[in-house]
Amino acid sequence: MGLSRSQSTLIDPISNGLPLRVLVEQLGAGVLTVAHAAPRPAPMLGLAYYDSDLGAQQLTGQLVILTAHAELGPERLDALCARLRAARASGIVARSVEGAEGAGLIAACAHHELQLLGLSPAVGWREFDALVSRLLGEHGTGLQLGTNSGDRLFALANAVAQAFRGSVAIEDHRRNILAYSALPGQAIDSLRANGILTRRTPDGPLNEVRYRQMFATEGITRFPAEGQFAPRAALPLRAGSIPLGSIWVIDPEGDDVSAPLAPEKQEALRSAAELAAGYIVDAWRFDHGDERSKETALRRLLSGTRHENDATVLGLRPEQSCLVLAIDSGARAEGDLGELRTAAARHLAVYFPGSVCSTMAGKVVALVPSRAADAVVRSLERLLPELERLAGGASSCGMSLPRRPGSSLVEEYERAVRVAESARALGLPVATPEDVQPQLVLRACAEALRSTELRLPETAQLLDDAERETRATLLAWLEERGSAPRVAERLRVHEQTVRYRIRQAVDRLRLDLDDPDRTLALWLQLRLAELD
Repeated sequence: MGLSRSQSTLIDPISNGLPLRVLVEQLGAGVLTVAHAAPRPAPMLGLAYYDSDLGAQQLTGQLVILTAHAELGPERLDALCARLRAARASGIVARSVEGAEGAGLIAACAHHELQLLGLSPAVGWREFDALVSRLLGEHGTGLQLGTNSGDRLFALANAVAQAFRGSVAIEDHRRNILAYSALPGQAIDSLRANGILTRRTPDGPLNEVRYRQMFATEGITRFPAEGQFAPRAALPLRAGSIPLGSIWVIDPEGDDVSAPLAPEKQEALRSAAELAAGYIVDAWRFDHGDERSKETALRRLLSGTRHENDATVLGLRPEQSCLVLAIDSGARAEGDLGELRTAAARHLAVYFPGSVCSTMAGKVVALVPSRAADAVVRSLERLLPELERLAGGASSCGMSLPRRPGSSLVEEYERAVRVAESARALGLPVATPEDVQPQLVLRACAEALRSTELRLPETAQLLDDAERETRATLLAWLEERGSAPRVAERLRVHEQTVRYRIRQAVDRLRLDLDDPDRTLALWLQLRLAELD
């Protein structure tokens, strides 16, 4: 049992969640009704689509869309509600909750004190998702289309579906579904239905092969039926050589790909692709031009090359506090870094309107309007699972402290990067300067002591590869304040071995461990060498 989310991954509710009573009031009784009222439902932070094929995911604060509860049976409904209750989900929304059909679901929700909302049959799931997203303040995923562009793409999808009599999806370059057809009686399969629900084409080995084949072809690519997937025709959307996305259409008569595609189908698909590419380019130009100018202004402020109107472009006010955020995900390709930036920008825009994200020196960086670092920390903890999924590994976030913006953000940027790198070294997911203060002190010392003229002679000897064992023992001895039992336990050797090594080091290297200043300098240089 698993769930596929349409909103950000969340771990622990924060104060600005949307109360379900407000959701019901805002949407009205014509859209939502309360089928079972829980005593204290958690505020809603996003929507989650039920999907039995996906693995366990974070559900805190999620309102779970249950599209076919009658098929689950009492035991599975009870197990689902128990899991949602334990994860502090906000509740469940479903259709057909009145009467005998919904009795099992109501009973399970009542048993586990879980809120249950009934959705009107007149409201589609996509419409409900859009209404909720608007109330939450989210700008959606992937490329954002204006009202006119979005309507035109849906009209194009319907036009292609009319020619093929099969479901059509128009996708952006990240496989987010921008528009789809909705003709009565059109052919559709489970892959397309799931993609429409989540507004993204599911990942999988078969899809990876098909996308590569489709983008490597100039014309229409056709695919026969395979397993539960119906035959398809696909065409990439391009602006010159730049890939913008693709159009995929289910072709109920297309299983024999050696047979030529009917001319009217070819014309419908090609003309739709040409028009869709134009709409997407227009949407990108008008919807993202302002975003690009903000990113440019942010990079100038972070690098110390400020232009006169950068603060105005970024919307910075003299009385407003903000902080700089850096996300360290290790060495990443430019494309992977772009995906991380997109995920971070989308998340921060929800919880901190006015945030601006960019990439610099292999890290995602952001300017976040906030007077409290704690609020940003809690929000980032909800973002990290998504970053981990995209990066395929752990990410660490570091930040400067909130303050009113000055003429430059160089100092805040450098501090945020150092905090992020220190957090990553310590295995911390999120850190403020206070969380890694000792590491920041050591980093500052390392920068000040890089000159070999300041290195003690005994330090130089101990840094030789042949002294690795002696160096490790001496460093542990100093850090354990001369306790042979603790050093022995730490190094997994006998206590007498520890004492023997220390005596040998003192005699051979002429160490004066009774001189506190020299001992401090020795430890510091050895510790910094270990960090490097």
